[in-house]
Amino acid sequence: MEKLYIFTLLCIVHYAAGLNMWEVLLQNSDLSKITQVIQEKAPHIKDQMASSPPSTPTIYTFFALVDSAWTIDPSSMTVNQVLYHLVRYEKLAASTLENMKKSQSLASNSPLLWFSKVGSKVYVNQAEITSSISTPSNGIIHKINQVLVDPSSNNAESYIGTPQTLGFKSLVDALPRGDVHEALASSDHARDPNFPITIFVPSTVSLNKISDSIKNELKNDTNQLKKVLESHIIKQHVYFTSHLRGTTAEIPTLGEPLKTIPNSDGSLSVKVGSSSAKIIHGNIAIKNGVLHIIDNILNFVYSTMWSTIKEDELLSQLETKLLGQTEIINGLQDTSQGTYFCPPDDAFIEASSAYNRLSSFNRTQILKMHWLSTTRTLNDLGNGNSYTTASGSTLTTQVEINETTNERRTYVMVDHVRALVVRSDIGTKNGILHYIDTILGLPYRTIPQEISHNSLTMNRMNILLSEAGLTSSLEEQTNQWTVFAVTDKDLVAMNKTDANNQSTFGRILFTDNRYNDLKTKIVKRHVVSGRFYTDGVTETNTPNLVTQSGESLVMFRRNNEFYVSLVGMQNTEAKIVQRDIAVTNGVVMVVNDLISSGDPEISASTSGSGTLTTSLALIFTMFIFLLNEKRL
Repeated sequence: MEKLYIFTLLCIVHYAAGLNMWEVLLQNSDLSKITQVIQEKAPHIKDQMASSPPSTPTIYTFFALVDSAWTIDPSSMTVNQVLYHLVRYEKLAASTLENMKKSQSLASNSPLLWFSKVGSKVYVNQAEITSSISTPSNGIIHKINQVLVDPSSNNAESYIGTPQTLGFKSLVDALPRGDVHEALASSDHARDPNFPITIFVPSTVSLNKISDSIKNELKNDTNQLKKVLESHIIKQHVYFTSHLRGTTAEIPTLGEPLKTIPNSDGSLSVKVGSSSAKIIHGNIAIKNGVLHIIDNILNFVYSTMWSTIKEDELLSQLETKLLGQTEIINGLQDTSQGTYFCPPDDAFIEASSAYNRLSSFNRTQILKMHWLSTTRTLNDLGNGNSYTTASGSTLTTQVEINETTNERRTYVMVDHVRALVVRSDIGTKNGILHYIDTILGLPYRTIPQEISHNSLTMNRMNILLSEAGLTSSLEEQTNQWTVFAVTDKDLVAMNKTDANNQSTFGRILFTDNRYNDLKTKIVKRHVVSGRFYTDGVTETNTPNLVTQSGESLVMFRRNNEFYVSLVGMQNTEAKIVQRDIAVTNGVVMVVNDLISSGDPEISASTSGSGTLTTSLALIFTMFIFLLNEKRL
């Protein structure tokens, strides 16, 4: 019997190892869309994938888009797009790809696929290889999270003749033939020293913002024009945005080095010299590399801070508010250097009621709170630093780093109103602009609105406040509150909001209605009547706060960090990770844990529920066993 079992197991393993690529695709439910596309658009590829010994199978490396990552209609995918996801006659493992730079695809004219490794992740073009299946007898499948767009048959020199890039072409045409033209025209010939290239092309729209007189001056200054254009070209390397995003070191161009700047909205900017540009259409594969359309010219500063604000349609509200502010406008357009933090239109629209209630003097003060008399790049701002604004108020900085993604976020705060820097280092002739997501110095959100808006997602906290019957009170303007809000990330990390994980907090907060009273009590521990800040909290001064549950909290400081816990109860401590966020009706503090973790009432209330379930299961199992015994 034992020998038969081993023989059967070996047969199963051999069969699994002998599956061809098509059989593996059919077995993977998350590849159903690309499998259907191949059946409909490229049946000859399906037949070759399905070949198995003893016939001689065709070996493939297939980059297969998982179902959840499709952003186009599968029926619109062409045969050539399918073939661009295939490499024939090679079985390329992920460990092999990271050491390669390119490989020819099966698409017409054999366009290249480009490989890179960023940290522990391996990419093909801009797409991350999320997992690999190396069991097929005739190849290997790499699952990817973005569709690969087959490249243009044009090289960079030809591509910049398209309408979107004609403005850049006019600058290139004004430059005598030389390094720039040779790089743009490079081919995949092994002896071409310029191949491959990465090029950043300012859109025609962005170049049209530059006056004709300034553009003509640039075209007539051959040395400066060459310096500017060279800063847009990286030769002998292909950088898709996935690779750029993971690169912290400066990248050599034909001119001055380029830096990458991740934006908080997920977009990416690049910077050369004192000018930066946002990638607005990235990852355009071309015959000799990759091209990115950007919203500004690099290494060429041509306007003042005030002119840049007026030219940006996202800052029209700020422009309107600044009109009539003669002192500020003069400062934004004179030769002295400065820094201005620019809230976008949607921030002014959201804050319109609060802003319109301000006196003329206070409106001026608010606008001055965004202005520093010195030039400060994002790197200069640093973490925990303080600067005096033109209003006399103090602007402080805070940097947060995501432990999982290593993403860096910079915040600025004035008068307890905090704003996230969403785009930084926009260079001008007389200073630097940073775009922020909130108007500084002006509280205009209620507590629930701030919890919803905060960059650290706290949707679950708002749900809990609503279920505890607190939302309507926290939206009113008649009372002041201080709320200690827990992020979704921290709750999930502690397995306290996972309905499938029968943890104590999971049952109390989300799955078991028997504990509604206890849940309400836990939530009310995070709400205090009155407006409280950490300003006065020291090692010796630890204020007690009365919560809506009738219990007392204590805020305290330890090693320059702030905490809150229940008075007289151990192991209920939570760290304040974002503090003193002013809102119209109070203060929001973001904490990294529920202020209840060590409460003995919680474990006592739920200690028997698991035992009952287990006992019932045992009784049922015994019943089935006895029934079967009787039948036998």
